[in-house]
This record gives sequence, C-alpha cells and structure tokens, in this order.
Amino acid sequence: VERGDGSSWVCIRASETLASQVNPSVCLVDANLRTPSLHNYFRLDNLSGLSDAVLQAGPVRDFAHQVNGGNLWVITCGSKTTDPHSLLTSDGLRSRLAELRAEFDYVLVDGPPVNLYAGTGLLGKLADGVVLVIQANSTHREAARKAKESLDSANVRLLGVVLNKRTFPIPGALYRWI
Repeated sequence: VERGDGSSWVCIRASETLASQVNPSVCLVDANLRTPSLHNYFRLDNLSGLSDAVLQAGPVRDFAHQVNGGNLWVITCGSKTTDPHSLLTSDGLRSRLAELRAEFDYVLVDGPPVNLYAGTGLLGKLADGVVLVIQANSTHREAARKAKESLDSANVRLLGVVLNKRTFPIPGALYRWI
C-alpha cells in the first residue's frame, strides 16, 4: 500500500517458501524500479535485470540469477531508468512477463506501492492477481481503502491482504501458556 509496509520482505519469504515446498521453478521479479531492494537481500549485482530485459533482446532467463543452485531465480530491477512509469506500462514488459510465465512455473512480482505510483495498477493487470501488504499500527485504514479502490477501478484482481509486522500485546511466555 505504502513505502515501508514490507512488500519486498513478504515477496522474498513467499518465494523462498514456495521454492522450498515445490520442485518446479520459481522466479521473483523486482518491478519496484524506483526503490529496488531484492538485489541487496540476495546479494546480487543489479547491473542487468527487468529494465534491461524490457529494452534489450535475448532470452529472459539471461537476465535471471539462480539462487544457491536451487529452483529459485531472481530478476533484479536492473539499470536505472529515467521513466519507470513508461517501462511498467510498455508492451515490452507485457511480452517479457508472458515469457517469464512460459519459462517458470511460478512468477512473483514485487511492485511499487499502490498509493504512490499509478503504474502499479497497470502492472497488476498483467498478473493473475495482487496481494496488498499493510503494516500493522502504521498503515491507515483510509490508505488501505484507497489502494483497494485503485485496484478495483483498474480491474485488478485482489487475491488477499497481508498484515505485516503484527505485534502481540501479550508477553510471549503468557501467549505460549494460553
């Protein structure tokens, strides 16, 4: 919904969990072109990635990094672009995502915050659906409602919502006892 809600962390954990549970290939794509972060977590170079794949020719797998020799692949954001909105709304992105769907069994896309950038809804239309991430005790109800309405108006399928960074007011020892 907003910057800092933890969507990158949720995408990372979901992709790692999915890759550990299934044999087919999983690809995690960093489509947050303004503030990319997946390359930092996986300690990958960000010299060539999604933005490069959209603008250059070649197999999409050439832009992906295999993580620890397993079935998890990551496509970083890639080279900085002066116009992220145009890249996220381009036919090149549409064709590259179609290529990713054909190449990998599961494709998860970490996108920019819905309430900050218009291109997020357009990106969501290219996916099977969107999962919103909201931060407990931080994301305002009105911001979450605005994000949902934005996705609804763009005819994007909302798969669900993750409440991130939830804390429990009961001390851990008591919570385990209950």
